[in-house]
Amino acid sequence: MAEGHSPWFEPTRDYMLRLVGIRSVSPNATENNVAREVVRILGEGGLESAYAAIGLDPVDGDQYGRANAYAFLRGTSPRTIVLLGHIDTVPTADYGALEEYALDPMALHERLDALAAMTPGLAEEIARYGDDLLFGRGTIDMKAGVAANIAVMRALAERSQQEALPLSVVLLATPDEENESAGVLQAVRFLLRLREEYGLEYLGAINTDYTTARYPDDPHRYVFTGTIGKLLPSFLVIGKESHVGDPFDGVDADLLAAELIRDLSMNPDLCDVVRGQKAPPPVTLHATDLKVGYDVQLPFAAYFYLNVLTLSSSPAELLARLRERVEATLTRFLAKLHGAEERWMRLTSDETTPHQRSGVVLTLAELRHAAEAKIGADTVKADLAMLSESLPATLDKRERSLRLGQRLWTLSGLSGPAVVLYYSPPYYPHAQAAPGALQDAMAAVAADHPELQLLVQEFYPYISDMSYLRLDPGMDLAALMANMPVWSDDFPATSGAYSLPLDEIARLGAPLINLGPYGWGAHQRGERLLQSYSFGVLPQLIVEVVERLGALNEPSTT
Repeated sequence: MAEGHSPWFEPTRDYMLRLVGIRSVSPNATENNVAREVVRILGEGGLESAYAAIGLDPVDGDQYGRANAYAFLRGTSPRTIVLLGHIDTVPTADYGALEEYALDPMALHERLDALAAMTPGLAEEIARYGDDLLFGRGTIDMKAGVAANIAVMRALAERSQQEALPLSVVLLATPDEENESAGVLQAVRFLLRLREEYGLEYLGAINTDYTTARYPDDPHRYVFTGTIGKLLPSFLVIGKESHVGDPFDGVDADLLAAELIRDLSMNPDLCDVVRGQKAPPPVTLHATDLKVGYDVQLPFAAYFYLNVLTLSSSPAELLARLRERVEATLTRFLAKLHGAEERWMRLTSDETTPHQRSGVVLTLAELRHAAEAKIGADTVKADLAMLSESLPATLDKRERSLRLGQRLWTLSGLSGPAVVLYYSPPYYPHAQAAPGALQDAMAAVAADHPELQLLVQEFYPYISDMSYLRLDPGMDLAALMANMPVWSDDFPATSGAYSLPLDEIARLGAPLINLGPYGWGAHQRGERLLQSYSFGVLPQLIVEVVERLGALNEPSTT
């Protein structure tokens, strides 16, 4: 099977164009318009009756009223494969003057010169691939993947009208992947209900999120058998107030935060390495002091948070590693400040003694314990509940986490300088490869097509909904729960809180692979896919994986 035209090409391309043409920036109620279109396409041509179930499954407690699109083909075996993809996108403002065409790949194709002029390096790629490229928001991330799933599901539905399928298949198209993955979290519960109702045995899930080149002139097409995870460690930095005319009488929280960011952000020493794959380094996603206006007082409180991608580190392990580094940085910072004060005194012939400074590093759990020891656990609980209720329901959960952390600091009665470590949402568990039938089937299909140079690797390198399909055995999340100010044990969480259906995810425990469209520029105005592979090859590969899984149920002829 070579990359090129195939019977899959035209229908898959048509489905994608229909989906891309519907705006679905998350979080927004417009995502439902795509969900309804998915259901409509699946049932066209009299296929609706082929499904044991088809429709929309509402996301419990969702403020936008969103729903997952689903379809279920029941085979002769309870063994079941899930086809998964998300239907939302990031915004389109990055297209600038071409934004009105961002959801119309055909119109955008007519304006490639203007797009190339805005996007360095794009003209050379257009010259190389020509009309095999298709541009537009959501093309590779990931409406082409959803379109491939639809094409496969329709083909299987047509086949089921002629003969019984040897295994069952579920298609799910979910909203909100680009935000907080509300769709797939609902899908976990839906799959458990379906399993109970029909007595299913899940072989795993094929996610069709995008794949891309890993280096210039990369000849490979990629498949992944696990996924990277994400933690968002956050840092409340407490200094000491002072007038700018006497800066050594205080501690500049911004300066301390800068030293911490210098040590932590983009630091390869904090990268997980597992079986030859290495996670990207942490990056600072947000940093600010907590002054709300101009004055001549040193900023005595600041905060920032890091995006940390994981392959193996648990929340407890990362917290311990960060604490060690923060303690070392704080010690160096205070020594540096002491030395600066000594030099300043020499310059001014000041014979007084430099300030003696010491600091402390605390986790949120330790800070709460200190506050409870001072004023009582019930008082702390009531105070935090009152604060939480007073905050706007729409307040960003990172900001809400900060406000609760600040309040705990006040209740503790402690003094700075200090750094409080805690976790903000969201949390994406990493998932290592789960050997079994799905992984074996994918490996066999890859081996059948050496011409495609399919390279099977373990960890999908981008954050995705796959994180919520299974939990690695032994994953301890106690440190996450104890150190996330907005964590709730109830799912779905009440307004402003954050929770995950951890028990349900563990019960589902689905093996997974990512087998998706191929292209470049996700989340960029140059977002584009390679049509020959994404429309012509990808659906065939998915079908072959499904067929190999189905063959496990057929009686041996030998």
